Amino acid sequence: MKKTLIASGCSFTDYDFSSDFHPDMDCSWQKWPELLAEKLNMNFINLGQSGAGNEYTYASLLDKIHLMDSNDIGLVIPAWTQSQRKDIKVRGVWKHLDQVRRYPYDKNKNLYGDITYRVEESIKLYYSFQEICKSKNIPVFQFQMLPMFRGFDYDPITKKHIDGRFDIYDNLIKTIYYNPYYKNIDNSFLGWPTESSLGGFNIKMDVLHGYNNESLKYQVSDIDSHPNAIGQIKIAEFLYEQING
Repeated sequence: MKKTLIASGCSFTDYDFSSDFHPDMDCSWQKWPELLAEKLNMNFINLGQSGAGNEYTYASLLDKIHLMDSNDIGLVIPAWTQSQRKDIKVRGVWKHLDQVRRYPYDKNKNLYGDITYRVEESIKLYYSFQEICKSKNIPVFQFQMLPMFRGFDYDPITKKHIDGRFDIYDNLIKTIYYNPYYKNIDNSFLGWPTESSLGGFNIKMDVLHGYNNESLKYQVSDIDSHPNAIGQIKIAEFLYEQING
């Protein structure tokens, strides 16, 4: 009997992804969880949702593995996204608040913490999920799909805020490096600590080549940087190599 690969994440993972830039485009190509499951001879469950943050990724996977017999689970993979995203539940339905695009960041700072806090909280989720899977003897590989914090300050409103100035990225890299869980996250986290300057990687910037010309072949279009069919294959092949390396 085949075991099951369970994955969750944001729009780069979402089985039902549709392009905001190209609403009439057929985006029903296979996504990386399905492609990777085929390579590993597993069934798959894809819990990804467009706009999701790390809280949703964590909770959706935890809820699913809690309901399943751990002997039926072949692998669990959270594809972590931007720390600044915020997830809430309203009447049992997940709502993904895009802090950067739709809300002034200083307002969300009061409600949900500043970007340093959000990075710290994400790292706690990473470590916590690792330890939960260990305790249940469930195979797990984690990775950072989108940069943990890069891009949080691109919105003009946010750039006026002190967190969006000059050396904040360097300070956030230090936040990762000096975090008390930094050395407790093990090799099951592919590319930890997610920043190339620290010897790590994330998929968007380091596998799909960020936003330069080389990335275009992996994108939906020149204005939509989500992975196309080729990009999804690239992600699955890269993960397969990492897992079997």
